[in-house]
Amino acid sequence: MGTTVRVREEDKEKLERLRAMATLSSGRKISQERLLGALLDDALCHGESFLAKSFGGSRRLSEKEFERVLSLVSDWGVETSSDEIDEVLYGRAIRRKR
Repeated sequence: MGTTVRVREEDKEKLERLRAMATLSSGRKISQERLLGALLDDALCHGESFLAKSFGGSRRLSEKEFERVLSLVSDWGVETSSDEIDEVLYGRAIRRKR
């Protein structure tokens, strides 16, 4: 199932340049879909450092906000590892920096 995303013309040109670089580097044609998937995987892998670099520093949650987030957690009585959760959410385990 595909979804259309509006992209500024200058960003589309950057995407095409990056796709050309990936094609030259790998020796095989890389689709925009595959390139975007790789970019998203990398951004998710780097999490907060990617967000801070791209959109500025993160703000701390207030105590009230933090308690609200914690209140959303419920125990379903099933033990899962973070790799299992990543597998369900992303289709594969996400590499983490240690």
